[in-house]
Amino acid sequence: MMRVSRQVALSTMSLLLLAQIEPAVAHRANMAPGAKEITSAINGKVCATAGGARFTFDNDGRFSYDGFWQSSGTFTLDDSAVVVTFDSGLQRAFEISKREGGLYMEKTRVVCAAKQ
Repeated sequence: MMRVSRQVALSTMSLLLLAQIEPAVAHRANMAPGAKEITSAINGKVCATAGGARFTFDNDGRFSYDGFWQSSGTFTLDDSAVVVTFDSGLQRAFEISKREGGLYMEKTRVVCAAKQ
């Protein structure tokens, strides 16, 4: 009887421990990539959305957008975002994340390929 109650106690403790670890592991799967990974993913590439919008990130720091409108400017990278300064002077940071194996700008999945 003592042995069974010890196994139940250990099983309960293990389940409690796993319940605490699981959210941390799940959160890690949706982590923001670092600046090095963002650079590798977008620098010198054209990133497109499923809706057909295209973001071009040139190796020289120039940026262009062709979607609902067209715009251009420059960009810089930090640990979790691409910061775009449009030619008009307006500046906007787009959070970059990886979820389910895909790259996201804000909430939009993008597929990036080398510029042709």
